[in-house]
Amino acid sequence: MPRILAAALWKRLAQGQVDPCYLFFGEETYLMQEYTTTLIERILGAAPRDFNCDVCRVDNDTLEDALSIARTLPMMATHRVVVLHGLQQLRKADWAPLEHYLEHPSVSTALICSSSTSDPKKLPPRLWQSAVAVECSRLEGPKLYDWVTHTVTQCGYRMTPEALQGLLHEQEPDLQTIRQEIEKLCTYVGERQEITLDDVQEVTQTSRLQSIFALSDALGARQIGPAFTVVERLLNQGEPPLVILSMMVRHVRLLWSVRQLGQQRHDMPQMAKTLGLPLAVCRQLRAQSQHFAVEHLRQLYIAALEADLAFKTSNKPPRAILEELILHVCVRGARLT
Repeated sequence: MPRILAAALWKRLAQGQVDPCYLFFGEETYLMQEYTTTLIERILGAAPRDFNCDVCRVDNDTLEDALSIARTLPMMATHRVVVLHGLQQLRKADWAPLEHYLEHPSVSTALICSSSTSDPKKLPPRLWQSAVAVECSRLEGPKLYDWVTHTVTQCGYRMTPEALQGLLHEQEPDLQTIRQEIEKLCTYVGERQEITLDDVQEVTQTSRLQSIFALSDALGARQIGPAFTVVERLLNQGEPPLVILSMMVRHVRLLWSVRQLGQQRHDMPQMAKTLGLPLAVCRQLRAQSQHFAVEHLRQLYIAALEADLAFKTSNKPPRAILEELILHVCVRGARLT
């Protein structure tokens, strides 16, 4: 069967279509767990779980035993659910029982398979042919923003664009951690129902987030003194110098992207969609980008590479390297020494 999006899977279920085999695959294990839980709930409904839901790991449970359960009729329910986790652990020599089952699967059983690999060669060919497959890849950009917005809405709350940007300011976000932060935020705001940037700063590492936003604002306004102060604060908080450098480079990249999109006559909604950022954040970046010539922004990338090299090859203090880069951002024509 073809690969489909999760939304298409839920639509099939809403239409009453329960397929004999499902496959969730990819590196985002939290999504796999979330999709598996949702699928079980929608298939079984109010049916007794103790009699109709079995969860197995192929490295702990024998595959034959799990498939034997899959062939058993459900009890006081229309369908039985059997979950097989960790199929990537199977050796090719062990594929035969699963492939044999998939030739004539039980129509009253939903076999849910999960694998942390997306390499077709590491899973039985018959599985790819028979299963309704949903990829669980890392979320980023608009997909990550949509997932957070949907999760917050499911909890009965809404989040301002600034709060959303603050929550997702980290690189390589972990969905499990983000979900925990959302739950804390919902508990914190209580009956107010709207989550603001102030709430995010209060609940999620307040001082660090404030410093990150302050550094971005200082660089965007080309204010040397405030930028120096924020970098010193971050270093005193124990922030690794290379992480601070990555924050600075990220902001420069966003400023450059906004300038380039502006030259291509993109309007603000188009910019927000292209960059995967809230509209309010794009407006702020657009205003800050007017302080920089495009050539200056290009030169800042060279300066950032020089700073990165200095961290790795020189004995210069990290604070001095970062401050020299700030000078390059705020004073056009400055050079690292």
